[in-house]
Amino acid sequence: MERVLHLALGLALLLGAALFVLRLGPPADLDEVTLLSAVVVVLCLATAGLRCLGRGTSGLDVLLGVAAAGAGTTMPGAERPVLLLAAPLLLVLAARRPRPVLAVVSVTAAYAVLRWSQTGTPGVAEAVLAGGTGLAALVLVTRMRRAAARADATLDSHREVHRAHLSVAEVETTAFLHDDLVPTLLAVGSIPDSPDTHAAATAALTRLTGPAHGEDAADLVTAIRAAAARERLDARILTRGPRTHLPETVREAMLGAAGEALRNVARHSGQRQATVTVVRRPTALRVRIEDSGSGLSGAQGVGIRVAILGRLESIGGTARVTGAPGGGTVVELAWRARLVSRLLGVSPDLDRLVRAAVGDPGRVARQVGAILAAAYAASGLLLGRETPQEPWAWAGAALLVALVLVVGTAMSRGALHPALLVPVAVVPAVVVGGTTEVWAAAFAALPALAVAWVVSGRMLVLLLAPAGAVLLAQGRADLLALPLADAAAVAVAVAVCRHAGRVLTEPARPEVTAHAAALSAALGPILRPVVVALRTVGAPDAPAEPPPALLAQAVRDCLYLPGPGHEALRTEIDALRRAGVHVETIITDLPPATRTLAAALATAGRTGATRVTVSGNPEEVTVVAVPGPGPEPGRAAAPAAAGGLARGRRSRGRGAQWSARPRDPHSSR
Repeated sequence: MERVLHLALGLALLLGAALFVLRLGPPADLDEVTLLSAVVVVLCLATAGLRCLGRGTSGLDVLLGVAAAGAGTTMPGAERPVLLLAAPLLLVLAARRPRPVLAVVSVTAAYAVLRWSQTGTPGVAEAVLAGGTGLAALVLVTRMRRAAARADATLDSHREVHRAHLSVAEVETTAFLHDDLVPTLLAVGSIPDSPDTHAAATAALTRLTGPAHGEDAADLVTAIRAAAARERLDARILTRGPRTHLPETVREAMLGAAGEALRNVARHSGQRQATVTVVRRPTALRVRIEDSGSGLSGAQGVGIRVAILGRLESIGGTARVTGAPGGGTVVELAWRARLVSRLLGVSPDLDRLVRAAVGDPGRVARQVGAILAAAYAASGLLLGRETPQEPWAWAGAALLVALVLVVGTAMSRGALHPALLVPVAVVPAVVVGGTTEVWAAAFAALPALAVAWVVSGRMLVLLLAPAGAVLLAQGRADLLALPLADAAAVAVAVAVCRHAGRVLTEPARPEVTAHAAALSAALGPILRPVVVALRTVGAPDAPAEPPPALLAQAVRDCLYLPGPGHEALRTEIDALRRAGVHVETIITDLPPATRTLAAALATAGRTGATRVTVSGNPEEVTVVAVPGPGPEPGRAAAPAAAGGLARGRRSRGRGAQWSARPRDPHSSR
């Protein structure tokens, strides 16, 4: 969260420096004092911005911001000092200075005194306006930091739980591989038609695929994967887009239709493979299930009409089943949220995530709105002492404050009704169009900033657009700077809080996730061939490669040669077995992880060995290869040892032998 805050502040400072230069005018039109002040302002803002983008903020950056604001007091034009004063106030918050409220008040008071000493005008209205903005930002940053701290604590707790589950899962996985998986694979290779073999294969397959590999069991993708496993399908599942909340009726209908499509693949397609593509969007979902089997050969049956098409129609979705005889079948399921909700950017997920992070978004909106409204009103009163005020400006400001209270109260009670977004967009435009007061334009953004907590960023822009269009039509585009800056600050705070809410609402990875991770780490690349072999038990078109007996031996290698450090050695052993070489491993304890033995086994394969024995202990590992027919021409046998760790010798009738020892770290070789 702090990194996001520093990046946003750094970009804002650099953008402010660039806008300051553009609005300054040609250097030839400036006197020496103004030009020198402008150089100081740009250097201070650019340096502080680059430091924020790099290592973060510190007290030095606060001093740079104060120097920029001080240099701006000597320059003509009230709008420049107000914008420049916001820089040190935000830097105070980002640098996490002690007593931030006192620091904000002190900086604004010092600015007012300096402004009075330099120009003869107090600058109190400017100081009040910027100070109020700084206090509102303080509320937002405080909420962000609290939500981020809770999210970090939740992540730490999840990690501890997962580590505890993983340590237990590693022991249970080793026992499962040795006691269940190896005997099951041997039975699949020898007696595949036995009912006991079918039962053991189903149990092992359930343990290997599991109901949740890193996902919550309530997730649609996880449920589809479990449905494919029940049908004993080799399903390739592709997902696009982040996981989003679905209404329960939508999830059940989509899962039921997808399950029926997978059953049709298993029963009627004539093959065991399917590809499932799930595309997730905040307000839409699309599931595509395709196979390359026998295809559709007649009219659609009851299963398709009721269990697939009917289910999707009941939730307002669409389903399409296409295929031709011998050309496979494609089932496409699509659902979209209602048009109004999609256009307004109102999603139950947004409200749920923000509430998990800040508790009551309506209360936060009212707090921030009250601080900003007080600052805007105080600035208007101070400016009114110099020029007459329009009565309608105050009436419009009061109307906008009342609207903020209404929407804030509605947000506290529950999800915001979309109908309230209409006055949030229209009323500020009417108020701005009926007054020419500069300070009143700032009030126009308050209702949109209030509902920003529970609507999308796209909707926030649309809510601000009507008032912005009125200002542009009146030729007052320069008044958009302050509302847009406030909107950007709120948008950053809301985005961080939603991210924290997502962390807080996601459950800790369940124990089955730890088992899935332990199985994946133990079996590595042979996990998928093992799953395919178990799914095709008893099938007439079951693939012959690799045979289950070889897979059983590969699983045993994973037990005696575990971990990625021995993966190269396991790969060479498996390659020799598939080539018909009888490989025997006699490992009393874990050998040193080295690629030398893998290179030696590769050499044994090139020599045409018919029998290879790998034996060893933590001190030494020996490879003995019994030769068969001579090597092919042009492929001379030579020990392919790396780093000089393996030594080879050739003896008639005894074959070839290579041994490897761990290198002495103090050796000069």
